[in-house]
Amino acid sequence: MPRDATDTRQQLIDAGRRLFARNGVYQTPLKQIVEDAGQKNSSALHYHFGGRGGLLAAILESGNAQVEADRKEMLDSFGDRVTLNELVQAVTYPLARQIKTVEGREFIIIIGQLQDKFNLWDVASETPPQARRAFVAITDHMSSDLEIATRRERVELFLGLVVSSLGSRARQRQRGEEPPLHGSDFIENLVTMSVGALLAR
Repeated sequence: MPRDATDTRQQLIDAGRRLFARNGVYQTPLKQIVEDAGQKNSSALHYHFGGRGGLLAAILESGNAQVEADRKEMLDSFGDRVTLNELVQAVTYPLARQIKTVEGREFIIIIGQLQDKFNLWDVASETPPQARRAFVAITDHMSSDLEIATRRERVELFLGLVVSSLGSRARQRQRGEEPPLHGSDFIENLVTMSVGALLAR
């Protein structure tokens, strides 16, 4: 009986996420992913994903599913009179929860390798809808005295700060290290710093 293609696809996603996080998105040979996924057919990855870009997109889509669901729940709960602090929480908390699992930590580490694309946060095709919803609302909370280009860049830098900080924490957890600032204290500090940076005049 032939193997279910869904299983093969998931095995490639799991192997790709693991190796991309460990060795780098663009440094990992595709052949190594195929082998790590236990596939004998060397063209399996190209058949299912078309290449590295398609596999990366599938990994991000898989990882973003729970993040986006959590983010939507948070944003909806805040209502129309949402504060900047709440918006920053909606960006940060769902990502921070990913650190609890190995797969989530790998996902965060991979996102951290894609910071050259963070300037595309307001492009619908490049950004998950709930993340974009939060980013647009964040720009609206910044001082109207700031040029729109400055506000856009602040969102980009804010995203870089959050992902870099969470990525560093994820790598520490992967190594079994215990950082001095734990759990909610770490996240609350990150949120406070981000709000301060976004509001700077």
